[in-house]
Amino acid sequence: MRIKYTLLVFCLFLGSNLTTLLSKETDNIHEKPQLIDPDNHRIYFSYVLGAARGQIPEKNLELTDGILFGQSRIYQLSPLPSGNLSLGQFEIEYRYKDRYRIFADNRTIKDSGDYKDILNFKEYQKRAGIGYFHPIFKVLSLGVSIRDANIKQDFRSDYINLYTIENSIIFSIPNVQSQLRTKGWVPGIHLEFKPLRWFEIHLGRMYYHMGGDMSRSSLNFIPTTVGTLYAPLYMQSDFLYSGVQDKFDVVFRYSTWFATKWGYTRDNINIKFNQYYMATLDNQTSLLMSAIGRRNNTKLDFDSVNFTVEFSKSFGEDF
Repeated sequence: MRIKYTLLVFCLFLGSNLTTLLSKETDNIHEKPQLIDPDNHRIYFSYVLGAARGQIPEKNLELTDGILFGQSRIYQLSPLPSGNLSLGQFEIEYRYKDRYRIFADNRTIKDSGDYKDILNFKEYQKRAGIGYFHPIFKVLSLGVSIRDANIKQDFRSDYINLYTIENSIIFSIPNVQSQLRTKGWVPGIHLEFKPLRWFEIHLGRMYYHMGGDMSRSSLNFIPTTVGTLYAPLYMQSDFLYSGVQDKFDVVFRYSTWFATKWGYTRDNINIKFNQYYMATLDNQTSLLMSAIGRRNNTKLDFDSVNFTVEFSKSFGEDF
């Protein structure tokens, strides 16, 4: 028993000293030290969860597709899209002296409403870049950044519509798939206010102005008195993706290595389609052209209330 007790004490002593060697003294959840100088090197890992609502361009297109076949739609059997979305985002960031920064993030937005199985939307956004934050005052820093952004949106719709053709009610079961892709450089400006060791306020705005391309296909089967009308449609277009993303975070630092953020994100994006290529087997090409021409501009509005968990670790310090 005495030997076991001696070994236990030795292991505790060794673990305590090893922890001291590998980390700063201030990396303790029970302490809130007044750090005068920023760390030489620090790396951050964050995960963001968000509850959101948004206006999705592809869902709006779905509401007017009946005109493509020159028929009057009676009503749509599936409910209109509610716009309920969820957000998940992983972030990693490296800072040198808290001024020079390298960061990367991966954001996923997807449907979370009651009808996500028939009107399904997902957006994947990957960004990586660098930034410089200059301390104007001891508690206030102004930053600029540049990111390489890669965005793709996937949309799928399966619902039932009712139409009238020559006073006869028929139904259409479209299978619509759409893909939107865009990438480019995204500059940003940022403001960080740190009045207290444990409390911070972060503000940021990023500017999007990128080109991209969209493809959209649908396959409609319309039963009639003379058989089933097969009406496939394919459309491809390039577009300009422009607008801003605003972000606001209130940060609570419980220690040098752990913090939480409560924040808000808003994307206000305009999508302007430029050129179209269409292929359809029916005789309603003129109606198709006019329908698309009336909606060659659309918006992507997105609002999210976020909660972030952040872990960080300093290294390369003098102990």
